[in-house]
Amino acid sequence: MKLIHKLILTFSLILSANQVSATTISATLNSWENGWSEGVLYSLSGVGGGGGFSSAGLFNFTNNTTGTDFLAFCIELNEPISFGDTADYSLHPATDPEPFGTGPAVAEYIGRLYTNQYAGISDATTAAAFQIALWEIVHEDYNTNGFDLGAGDFILYQIFDTGVDLAADYLNSIDSWTNDVIVEVYHNDGAQDLLQVYPEPPPINVSEPGSLTLFGFGLLGLTLMLRRKATYKSND
Repeated sequence: MKLIHKLILTFSLILSANQVSATTISATLNSWENGWSEGVLYSLSGVGGGGGFSSAGLFNFTNNTTGTDFLAFCIELNEPISFGDTADYSLHPATDPEPFGTGPAVAEYIGRLYTNQYAGISDATTAAAFQIALWEIVHEDYNTNGFDLGAGDFILYQIFDTGVDLAADYLNSIDSWTNDVIVEVYHNDGAQDLLQVYPEPPPINVSEPGSLTLFGFGLLGLTLMLRRKATYKSND
């Protein structure tokens, strides 16, 4: 019986350690993916408001925890980040309340955008349009203002290419779309928060809990086998 308890405790500790380590990653911003970005002028009211010039596009990061690259969009305009910066991110469901998530209503709209338009990102215009639509979804009070790039808490004054019209088309259609993904926020105090979605390939190894479950079954099988041997010996 002591052996059973020790094996179960060992498996529990391994699983717990894996879950803790899987909730935090170190990531370095490399560049724009394929150079896909467009400059924008905007204003932002509310908490952390302001405005100015920024670039809208698709980031390429390296996950220093796994040594693999991943793509991500940012959801914060009032936090800085530069190429070559490294930050530690904690991972949270987007349905969690702010500041770690976006809240369930916003997460639903983010999921609809990813489900219906992420696969269509193929150049600077589509990447910028996707990013602009995300900023509007995250920073706008939808119940008061709706999604309108020309009014409300997030206002887009100018874009130095063609992405604004496409972003407006996304936002005008979003109420009719469905959401088939799970959205996750990569949170850091002091650096721009990021978005990842599943079933898009995540930058962490999500297969580990499954493999650890199999390991747990292996421990259980080993325990039963040892107990059976002990029974045979006592019968002898």
